[in-house]
Amino acid sequence: MTLWWPLKLGWKAFDGLISRNGIEISGYIAFTVMLSLFPFMIFLVSVTGFFGDTSTGENFLSTMAVFAPPEMMKTLLPAIQQVTQNRSGSLLTIGLALALYSAASSVAALRLALNLSYGVEETRSFWWRKLQDFAIVIVGSVLVTLLSVAVILGPWVWRVVAWFTFVNPADQELWHIARYSAALVVLAIGVVALHRILPNAVLSFRQILPGALTTTIIWIVTASLLTLYFGKFADYDATYGSLGGVIVTLMFFYISAIIFIFGGELNAALLAHAEKHAPPPNPELQSSIPLKT
Repeated sequence: MTLWWPLKLGWKAFDGLISRNGIEISGYIAFTVMLSLFPFMIFLVSVTGFFGDTSTGENFLSTMAVFAPPEMMKTLLPAIQQVTQNRSGSLLTIGLALALYSAASSVAALRLALNLSYGVEETRSFWWRKLQDFAIVIVGSVLVTLLSVAVILGPWVWRVVAWFTFVNPADQELWHIARYSAALVVLAIGVVALHRILPNAVLSFRQILPGALTTTIIWIVTASLLTLYFGKFADYDATYGSLGGVIVTLMFFYISAIIFIFGGELNAALLAHAEKHAPPPNPELQSSIPLKT
């Protein structure tokens, strides 16, 4: 293995991203995520509003604000505030339907991208895939709600940890490190789960982990750079007016989708490299990635 091997591997993954229409699929993913985001927040705030608590949507935004550009949050906050003042049963139903349908379309696009990356054909039935799409969206919604609750419990947990470890609970720098580390772990687990569930291939944890970790690291670095870029250099309001925040949000989701698909291409490149340097296969055995049954 030479020093140039990681660069060659990265270039092969990037070439796969381009040649298998990963850039175009990322645009569709960004659109459907954007389309489902607002209805989901409407649904989330409406549900909690019926129980007299409208803070969950704001806590969800606080969770996103750990890495998202400030301009994106400025776009989302007015929608949350408007919904908390005008909530109704019809709004709840419509918001749920739109959020589920749009988010399920995003999941289907992620599946398509991963199947293309790993070079496998989709043999599962249409209804099974749709059921899986909606299940992933619902489970993800529950996890987002739990994360929103964790935002509230975070300072209390931090004080408990500080009491047992003799860490200064007023140490804000250490608190931010712990907060970012927790976000990294949750993000990595989510990426690993999507790589394991979505593609029509039987992949081990070891085969998934390189792309999942690379996706997580690149996403964190890119999100931080985008926050700096949008906050210090770019002024999209001057070009797009009141739509500047919407454009920033779409771009954020678009780049995030590209990074996710790149992780799948990286895993595929690693699998191809391992197969190329493996011992001669038994002619009676199939050497391609096994499909799910």
